Amino acid sequence: MAQHINAQDLAEWQASGVPLVLIDVRLTQIGTIPGSVHVPVTDLEDQEWHWDPNARIVVFCQYGRGASEYAAEVLEEQGYSHVFQLAGGIEAWNAAFSPG
Repeated sequence: MAQHINAQDLAEWQASGVPLVLIDVRLTQIGTIPGSVHVPVTDLEDQEWHWDPNARIVVFCQYGRGASEYAAEVLEEQGYSHVFQLAGGIEAWNAAFSPG
């Protein structure tokens, strides 16, 4: 089962330069987190992914449940062992880092 990470800790990981793959699994990419790649959750099972197996993989959706939970399960089934879900999704990120 994937662990959860909050927005502040994710920002610290990004700043520290640890190997990190940040995946936006929403079907539509409207606003996102810098450095993320957009892979809709519906596409995760359909392709072979070649991300660094030692990297921390963080998946996020709109609210941090549903799509990101499923995406984390798929990635773990594909053999990735360092999978995290962004708690609260893009909404939590925006609340923490968007102005006003």
